[in-house]
Amino acid sequence: MTLGLSAAQLAAGTASADDGSTPSTASDTDNGLRITGPPTVDAYAYPGESFAFLDSVRYLAAPEVGYEFATKRDSYGATPMMTMTTVDGTRRGETVTVPAELVDGMNGIKDGLRVRIVNSQGKVVFDEKRTLCPAGYDTRRIAPNGPSEASYPAFCGGNWFTRSVVFGVDQGWAANLEAYTDVKGVKIGHRLTMTTAITEPVAAFLGIPDSERKLKQKVTVRNASKEWGDDGGFAGEPVEGFSAEGADVGQLMQDVSPGTASAGGIEDSGVVERTPNLYLAEEVKRADNATASAKPGTKGAAPKVADPRDGTLPDLVAEPAWSIGTERQGGKDRLTFNAHEWNAGPAPLVVEGFRRPNKSVMDAYQFFYEDGEQVGYARTGTMKYHAAPGHNHWHFLDFAQYELVTPQGDLVTTSGKQSWCLVPTDPVDMLAENAAWRPELIGLESACGGKEATWMRESLPVGWGDTYAQYQTEAFDLTGVPNGTYKIRITVNPDGNLHEVTAENNVSLRKVVIGGKPGARTVKVPKIDGVDTETGDYLFATESARTAGTASMSSHSHH
Repeated sequence: MTLGLSAAQLAAGTASADDGSTPSTASDTDNGLRITGPPTVDAYAYPGESFAFLDSVRYLAAPEVGYEFATKRDSYGATPMMTMTTVDGTRRGETVTVPAELVDGMNGIKDGLRVRIVNSQGKVVFDEKRTLCPAGYDTRRIAPNGPSEASYPAFCGGNWFTRSVVFGVDQGWAANLEAYTDVKGVKIGHRLTMTTAITEPVAAFLGIPDSERKLKQKVTVRNASKEWGDDGGFAGEPVEGFSAEGADVGQLMQDVSPGTASAGGIEDSGVVERTPNLYLAEEVKRADNATASAKPGTKGAAPKVADPRDGTLPDLVAEPAWSIGTERQGGKDRLTFNAHEWNAGPAPLVVEGFRRPNKSVMDAYQFFYEDGEQVGYARTGTMKYHAAPGHNHWHFLDFAQYELVTPQGDLVTTSGKQSWCLVPTDPVDMLAENAAWRPELIGLESACGGKEATWMRESLPVGWGDTYAQYQTEAFDLTGVPNGTYKIRITVNPDGNLHEVTAENNVSLRKVVIGGKPGARTVKVPKIDGVDTETGDYLFATESARTAGTASMSSHSHH
């Protein structure tokens, strides 16, 4: 088998592929990416239906050298740029730029994967090109030469305000490729042949020889009722959540613009050297075994600090509102919107609640970390149990504020949303210093808690944000609000109770034009930085997932 191309050969191979010639390869050493999987898989159909569900098992493997991809954009409307770097142990190879025509926004490599299925008569029943996301929720170790745990995020993609994402395949690991397929025109008992291939232009760039870029699998269509019941799921049905056992969130998190980042741009730092976020590895282990205390000032706790150092602080940022609309609910017209706040670092935001003895509230404390070690804490507010449909968990009361204001900044009305359960739902800047690439390691089972909880930890790791959908009673009540131009003002840390690096980026404003008449109000939302954020509702967290103690990245509401 052939070696994946070096940085120089990658560039040369891409150029030759563009002019129609055959790209060069290096040596006979097994050093590059390859597609692999079992020779036989199953599909499932229900009796009487000509429709099957197929969730194949197939991987992109990196047996000897890891491959890291980083994509970033400098403004909301900028075109994302992707780079690729090979990683051999601690040695990083040359970073090369992925050709623009191969970049699908923040989602991965454009048209990099082709899935083709034929029936036993040779008729094509499915043929589709897909974005290649070299990540996956189900990573597998294939050799002892790489890291003991997968290091890259389990998905590709982002939201309107994502600045940068990172994905890849670790040395000695294989990443699960998106595999779900609906196949029409087939029935129980049919036998199919499925070929999954890295497409030729992408294979040329990655240095994957023809013999290693394709995987052929035999498929048998089985009875879903016998396997899963008449009202059950089917083979491989995704489960909400983004742990190793969760859904393939890479296909749920779809990039929604040609470029989204904070206005004013970000530094052109490329792939940064990341220091290990020991908070995610060590402190969480202690937290999982922690016992409740009325206050953190017990023996062995770190001392309280009145003025924590900047290196131990988060930087909370409010992004503009998006997915803005109107609804009629409870006899009232409301203005709905999504709100998004995130942590730019350099340290995680960690807030813990300690229940007052025999009381229904918790005292909230912010904890500070330096080089992975807890170095202090400070009182920062209150947590209360929110007993309401879709909630039934603990909320932190001092995180954000949502207001509708006039163009001059005068208050018109406030949102009904006054408390939060903080978990990382959206990647925003995976190239930020100390960014957490696998936030599921935090142990989100402690994030929201049940009624009986005596201790709570809520967190926003560096590089991650939390998206909330404001609708029904949490949206703006438009009763008595005249038609006209207004702004949605989002303020994170409105009371200044949370310690952070700066408050200069804590407020965002989004212009809206309200029209219509009572019972049928309308809203127009001008573009921001040339980008229309109202083309779809891409929301990546569910309240049910919070109640269950995991974060989910799917198109549902989040309270």
